[in-house]
Amino acid sequence: MGRLLLDTSRVSYEVSVNPVPKLDQNGQQKFDRETKNPMWTVHLYALSEGAAEVINVTVVNPVMPPVTVRQPVQPVDLEALPWVNDRDGKVRSGVAFRASGLTPLDTAA
Repeated sequence: MGRLLLDTSRVSYEVSVNPVPKLDQNGQQKFDRETKNPMWTVHLYALSEGAAEVINVTVVNPVMPPVTVRQPVQPVDLEALPWVNDRDGKVRSGVAFRASGLTPLDTAA
């Protein structure tokens, strides 16, 4: 399936939890198969007109995103990745979010 790039122009994003390394079952940081870059998990508030939610975004970048809690950001190449998992007869599904970076936004007026 192709990439499902999201239009982020009508949504504002704010960091809700500082970035941390994305870990595998053994507690080791995960790396992207294609780029070999490390993966980071960042929780963002996604705020749009009349709606808000927290999304977990995997950022694939050589360095940890330089962002902190409550900082407005713009995700770079934000994409949605639908998934389905059938384990022990239980089907679960959801949407994962991935970005190539987070651009901090200047809030000085």
